[in-house]
Amino acid sequence: MTDRARGEPRFPLIARAYPPAVAVLLAVLVIALVRRPLRAFDTYFHLRFGEEFRHDWSIAHPGQLSSASTNDWVPTQWLPQVVLSQLDDSFGTTGLVLAFAVLVVAFATATYLLLRRHAGPSVAITLTVVVVLGCLPSLSLRPQLLSYLFLVAVLAAWDRARATGRPPWALVPLGWLWATCHGMWIIGVAASALLAVLVLVERRPRRAQALALLAVPAGMLLAALVTPVGPRLLTAVLLVNSRADYFAEWAAPELLTVRAAPVTVLAAAAVLLLVRRHDVRPYDLGLLAMGGAFALYSGRTLPLALVTLAALVAPELARRGGHRPVRRPELLVALGLAVAVLAVAPTQDLVDDPADRVRPFAERLDALPPGTRVLTDWPVGGVLLWLEPRLDVPLHGYGDVYTDAELERYADLDHLEPGWDRTLAELDPGVALLPDDSPLAYALEHDGWTVAQHTLELVLLAPPAR
Repeated sequence: MTDRARGEPRFPLIARAYPPAVAVLLAVLVIALVRRPLRAFDTYFHLRFGEEFRHDWSIAHPGQLSSASTNDWVPTQWLPQVVLSQLDDSFGTTGLVLAFAVLVVAFATATYLLLRRHAGPSVAITLTVVVVLGCLPSLSLRPQLLSYLFLVAVLAAWDRARATGRPPWALVPLGWLWATCHGMWIIGVAASALLAVLVLVERRPRRAQALALLAVPAGMLLAALVTPVGPRLLTAVLLVNSRADYFAEWAAPELLTVRAAPVTVLAAAAVLLLVRRHDVRPYDLGLLAMGGAFALYSGRTLPLALVTLAALVAPELARRGGHRPVRRPELLVALGLAVAVLAVAPTQDLVDDPADRVRPFAERLDALPPGTRVLTDWPVGGVLLWLEPRLDVPLHGYGDVYTDAELERYADLDHLEPGWDRTLAELDPGVALLPDDSPLAYALEHDGWTVAQHTLELVLLAPPAR
């Protein structure tokens, strides 16, 4: 039998050099990424909420940061918020950067190992790069990054259950942990339920084993409902769809864009590879359906689609390129690169920090009396929650704390829709800190508000004398 018949590559030297070379490039990409842990303003309001949970708030019944938000909200991200606040208290920005680096490295490594179960190093590392590139817009120091990592664990656990028939009981405590970390915990339960049914269809086990497999997603759901928040977590899930109009991440994505290109390519590859097979199994079709649902649902679930579709494409490509088990040198390379990224991460200068836009106004904001209400947009408000805890910031982007009616009023205010002036009068802000080119800033100046300070991006406005 020839080497080609045994699945040996035509150019063995290139085949051996390709995976580590691409892995090094991926490590460089991750190092560049971890310079931007705070690029999403959300990180700042997560820090503030974590601070409140550590000191004054009850997890079961949290408070409000402003009288402008009155929803009886349910905390779905309290554990990482508390951890982030504690890290900042103990280690400052270095601790936050290192935490982000650990999460990104863990996500990339876990994705690679998931794909490597069924594909060779070249296929696995290539698809891992595609996944990470597709996730870049969503990768910042926010609790949702944990949901991406946990989905990899769910897919890996059910992939093993598919092969062995043994129930993945470790997912039950993961269900509890996920429910304390992010609102996507329900996706983990739903994915486990679907994959459990697909394993049953394929393996047709005896009744006791079938019940044990089905008990895993049921156990994940029960575990989620016995967190400190309790069964109210289910009501928080129902609020998500009503918020899509006000937060772009929850809106359905446009798949024919550069940002969505990786998930579109993976979806097309998955369909083409399955169409060419004559023995497509239910589990594979289930992964395709699940990945498609994630891709169509919202911008925030695109990373889930990427991981799911990559897990489907990897074994299909391996059928055509051969597959060898993971060897020690491969693990040592992966470990070495991970350690290198974590060692370099804290030494990098931060970029894309939204707080840099607000810091030039610190002196004037510090001079305001405690409790002064500051009118902002969502991003500036999120930063101010952390930088200026003395002030009352009614608009900050943490959507859970607002009723639907409040979200609608504040969206109308931002876009100068009819009734915006009435909402402004009800808020009665002491100052406004807004983007220089926003319609609201222009309208306030036209109504007699005066410019107290100005930068290239923001303007601080004072109301007319009363």
